Amino acid sequence: MASVVLSEAEKFYIVHGVQEDLRVDGRGCEDYRCAEVETDVVSNTSGSARVKLGETDILVGIKAEMGTPKLEKPDEGYLEFFVDWLVY
Repeated sequence: MASVVLSEAEKFYIVHGVQEDLRVDGRGCEDYRCAEVETDVVSNTSGSARVKLGETDILVGIKAEMGTPKLEKPDEGYLEFFVDWLVY
């Protein structure tokens, strides 16, 4: 895991924010963002979902197709996955 180096001012800001029960966006330390989850939102996929968490909106679509076995490995099929995702 990469280490993160914080300046003394950043450490002070974080510690006092916790002590004062404040976050940068005005929420308290125990306040959570409203989360919304929708499934099957993209019709031409094997599966899709849209997740909204606060101001973050994520759309994911997954497509799976069965492939024909390769000539050199006729007893071993394979599964091919295509994943598209957007964050906006």
